[in-house]
Amino acid sequence: MSSYGLDVDVGNFDENDNPEPYYMDRMYWAAMGSFIGLAFVLRASDYLLGWIRLRRRSSSRSHSALSRLYTTCTSLGRSLTYPTPLILQRHPAFFSLPSVGRTVLALLYLGFILALCFYKQPLKTDADWENAGFRTGWLALAQLPMVTLLASRRLNVIAFLTGSSSSVSLNFFHRWVARGVVLTASLHWLYMSRGSSNLDSVLDDTNTLDSNGIGGWLVLAWLALFSSLRPLRRRFYEIFFANHVASAIVLFIILLLHTTDYTQLMAHDYIFIALGLYIGDVIVRWIIILFFNISFSRERPGLCRFTASVRVMPDLETILIEIPTTAAGRGIRRYKWKPGQHVTISFPTVAPFTSHPFTVSSLPKDEKMLAQEVQEDKTDQQIGVTAAPAPVVTATASFPVLVDLPHGGPTRDWNQFETVLAVVSGVGATFGFSVIRDVLCQSRANQVKMIWCVKRYADIGHFEDQLRAALAEHTERVSNVQQDDEKCQNLAADYHPVLSNLSIDIFISDCATEPSIATSVGSLSGILNAHADMIHLVAGKPSDLRGDIGRVLDQAAGETGVAVCGSASLSAQVKNIVAALLSGGATAGCWVHSEQFQA
Repeated sequence: MSSYGLDVDVGNFDENDNPEPYYMDRMYWAAMGSFIGLAFVLRASDYLLGWIRLRRRSSSRSHSALSRLYTTCTSLGRSLTYPTPLILQRHPAFFSLPSVGRTVLALLYLGFILALCFYKQPLKTDADWENAGFRTGWLALAQLPMVTLLASRRLNVIAFLTGSSSSVSLNFFHRWVARGVVLTASLHWLYMSRGSSNLDSVLDDTNTLDSNGIGGWLVLAWLALFSSLRPLRRRFYEIFFANHVASAIVLFIILLLHTTDYTQLMAHDYIFIALGLYIGDVIVRWIIILFFNISFSRERPGLCRFTASVRVMPDLETILIEIPTTAAGRGIRRYKWKPGQHVTISFPTVAPFTSHPFTVSSLPKDEKMLAQEVQEDKTDQQIGVTAAPAPVVTATASFPVLVDLPHGGPTRDWNQFETVLAVVSGVGATFGFSVIRDVLCQSRANQVKMIWCVKRYADIGHFEDQLRAALAEHTERVSNVQQDDEKCQNLAADYHPVLSNLSIDIFISDCATEPSIATSVGSLSGILNAHADMIHLVAGKPSDLRGDIGRVLDQAAGETGVAVCGSASLSAQVKNIVAALLSGGATAGCWVHSEQFQA
């Protein structure tokens, strides 16, 4: 034991006014709590602003000095945090740089951890080194609940308070906090093994304390570094997830054994808190799943009250999932979701031990959930093979499914913006159509635009139903505005509703703007021809995406909401463009929410 002693009754500082080891973990949580509190204040201000706009039907254009100051500050912050370096983005499956905002937060976090490790920590005697080892060990334990919180789905207090509901952002910080645990655990091992006596103790097989410590570090490094590499978790996600859970359980057991001699100093508290958060999250999630999925009807009692109709599209690469919600339940068990949210669906008869998230492209009023997915992983391929065992034009099969409650999605209501722009690629249109359809159903936005990039002309037909619904809602809205002049005159003086301007630009990368013979797209061609003034087909990829986005922002009457769904490179490109436009002061404010195919 060090000359400082590890007694919680001696105070937070020693006789030399240096912090005791267990004091720094309290400082860690004080700082984390302050940061989360600040993020909550910012989220509350955004929520209040949106509530005022929707309640008063007021314009999002800044009129008062306070609102102009708010717009200036948010635009400056977004112009600094949105940009993403595009270098090394050619192979995002292996490596891609995060945005400037995420990079700064990750570096600040690691710098803060190192500051707690070295603040007023002398390294002159063996006792000083041992004391530094205890400090870094306590900091490693203190970060475990944060790692678990960031990985939680139903008990994610951080997501609720900060509004960061995107799984990409939460997983990013989950990984970097875990790397902070590896950093402090490595320093703990380095400090505790200094000196010949301590080194002999580490190499002694009979010393279970040091053996457990070395074993815990190896499991931690495997869990947080080597087995979590992006190519592995994207290519073999099921194996990655099973290994992640098993390795975490082993790590917790080893940590409990390693800290047995320090239970009176509450060394086990952080471990039990992290375990409790994880177990509680799993229990709550399964309670919700069982509550919404068990069928109590006499006609069809059982576990799965939802039935998914899976259709394999003609390209044999895309599957369309349709889950009716009308007969699934009423009242408290009625299944509802918000635009842009995704649901986790499990197919027990096909892949009983796996589940996958799907973005819902339909609205609750449709009384059915529609989702699309490209057959990339093993589960999608199994579903596709089961639905279409032989190559056919179109094949449909029904499966009992387990559906979790919807989660994720944007933190701000799209209806508070007067201009909404959706930039999507491929099946990312599931997110884009849910956003623009929700906006068209309201009476606020006067400009709605969607930029959609597809590979083939036939890919447009996969979303024919959603395209029809969006056009029908736009027609209905125009009719309602024209027939309700009296209501428009009673609105706030600074709000003048106009007919919404809907525009959908579809870029086809293979330059084939004509339907293929093998694809049944007769009805689709009729839709495109009948609405040629709103739907524009363009051969090739977008050549001037900055100009397209810039024109939308220049015409905006107030703050613009931009929805992005696609690859990491598309999200980075759009955010870079918006950041450049904001820094040039050419817009009245712009907010971007991005969803990525994989993280």
